[in-house]
Formats: sequence, structure tokens, C-alpha cells
Amino acid sequence: MPGHRGSVTIDDVARHVGVAKGTVSRVLNNYTDISEATRKRILKAVQDLGYQPSATARNLKRGRQDTLGIVIPVGHGSGADPFLAEFIDGIARALDELGLDLLVTTAHSRDHMIETIQRLIARRKVDGFILTRTEVEDPRIAFLSEQGFPFVTHGRSSFPDSHAWFDIDNEKAFADGVRHIYSLGHSRIGFLGGSLELNFARQRRDGYRAGLEALGVPHDPALETLQDLDEKGGFAGAEALLAKLETPPTALLCVTDALAIGAIQFCRKYGLEVGKDVTVIGYDGLPFGEYLDPPLTTFSQSALDAGSRVARMLVDVLDGKDPTSLKALAEATLIRRASDGAPQRTPEALADVLRPRLNQQP
Repeated sequence: MPGHRGSVTIDDVARHVGVAKGTVSRVLNNYTDISEATRKRILKAVQDLGYQPSATARNLKRGRQDTLGIVIPVGHGSGADPFLAEFIDGIARALDELGLDLLVTTAHSRDHMIETIQRLIARRKVDGFILTRTEVEDPRIAFLSEQGFPFVTHGRSSFPDSHAWFDIDNEKAFADGVRHIYSLGHSRIGFLGGSLELNFARQRRDGYRAGLEALGVPHDPALETLQDLDEKGGFAGAEALLAKLETPPTALLCVTDALAIGAIQFCRKYGLEVGKDVTVIGYDGLPFGEYLDPPLTTFSQSALDAGSRVARMLVDVLDGKDPTSLKALAEATLIRRASDGAPQRTPEALADVLRPRLNQQP
């Protein structure tokens, strides 16, 4: 008798029944030229022995690997991206429920990204790709569209009608963020953004500007800074806006929670009370924001849910649904905690308080 379940081969089944290996194969593949008596004997042996057809062999027959791929861009900041970690977890959970696998790798440049995607396609490692951190002019989308290879994007690009995507209404969220901050009494509102090659960063910047315009607040380019999307970038952004301007903003609207954390670190270093001296609002709604000091006010978009939705959307594409019909735009939700509040000082008074503290630092 063969060994444990899963080690049984098609040869074991054939020997057990006393038929040719090809006869077993034809029964397992539903050919009808085998007698009913032989078919029943073979199927009973399959059950009794615990034979399971090779997943590799099944996939070769139907041209599927049951694996989806994601190539993470790592060139937009040196720090870890907590949103992407949650996002990938959401993908993996959804695929686990569907009995599918996820292949995760990284790329450090645009060219390396395309090379990696090409290699995975050539080696038949994945059935389709999930693209994240989409760019305004995204070479990955152009390449995969030209190849006719299945993909879904988390985020839009300059040509959103040609493929499946799931996104958050970034413009609305940041216009809402400006309106909320203004309603607290702030009129000088800073923006901590990221590279405008990234579509979500550009959309959030545009939403910030649209929010100012809707309120009749003049746009001041000096109140915008673009940084790497990590805590170090947030610290540098807060320094650029709070320490180097004659009339600094009393509120900072950040395109990620990581940037907001860095901004809070800057404020704490120089004795500014976040939520009173300076309002700081993030975007992502990551769970650890609730446990910061002070707890972070943020726009929430569930990274787990986003990962799950794009994974299931790509499975729909692989199952034959028209990719151009698969589009979903959701809204972020403002979660108020303690990092926002009414301004306690004017911008000029804030500068007066901060300037001597900056000079005291080594």
C-alpha cells in the first residue's frame, strides 16, 4: 500500500486496479471510452488510496498557475510602507479563501519593474498582476495592456477606461480635509505631499487646492512641500513648513499616515503640542494611528478591504469578465481623534514661539 495521503501517484492507482496508467488518466479527465465497470473501480481506488492529481499538472493542462503576482515599487522612499503591508495582507487573505497563491517581489526602478514583470510572465509564474502605487503615466499599465496580460490596478492613471481598477476618491477626501480644518478656525493650511508622478499624490494635491478654492482661501505655493512617503519625509516636510516660513501654517494635511507621524515627531521635538499648537491630519486610517500620542486624526481607507477587493476583481478578470466593466470608486472616512483642533496661536505667534526653540537645538 502506498504511503501517506498526497504521496500516491497515478502509477500507484494503475497498479492497484491492474490497468494501464493511460486508462487511469482518461478516467480522471472524463473521457467516455472506458467501460463503466472499469471507471468505477478506478474512482474507488482513487478514493481509497487518497490520490490527488498534481496541481502543477492540472494547471499546465488549463494554462493556469493559480498564482497572482504583485511587484512592489520601493523607489519612493527608504522607509517601510505600513499601508502596503496591510494591503498585501488583504490580498493574501482573499486568495487564501479562494485557494489561490500570491507571489510578492520588489523592484527599485521603473525599468526594473518592467523587467521583473516580463520575467514573471516569461517563466509563467503568475496568471495576472495587481498593480499598486499607480503613476499618472504608468509604464506597467501600458506594457501589460500591449501584452494582453491580465491585471488590475489599485488606483487610477491617466487612462482609466482601458482596464479594471479600484480606487478611493482622493480629490474629495482632501477637499473635505481642507474644509474640516478651515471649520476649526485655521486659514493657513500646509500640505505634505509626495511625488506627483504618483497618481494618488497628484489627486490629493489637486483636492487640497480645490478645497482652498471652494472656500475662497488664496493658494500659497509656499505651503506645499513634496517629500518621500515615510516618517523621515514627514519630519522634513514639517521642518520646511513650520521652521522655515515667516508665517508658518497652523495645520498640516498629510497624504499618508507615515508623513503625519513624521510631522508629529518634529512638533514633539520642538515642544509644540499637536492638536493645539499645530493640527496634523493623516490619510490611510492605519490601526496604529489610534495609539499615537496624540491619537492621529486621519482619513480612513481600509487597506485590508482594498487588497481583498482588487484580488477578487483580478480573479473575475481571469474568469472572463470584461476588465473595462470592473471599476469601483469608494470614499474615505474622516476619523477624528486628538491631533486636530482649533488654533491656539496665529501663524505669526506660532513662529515667535518656535524660532527660539529652533535656535537652541544643536
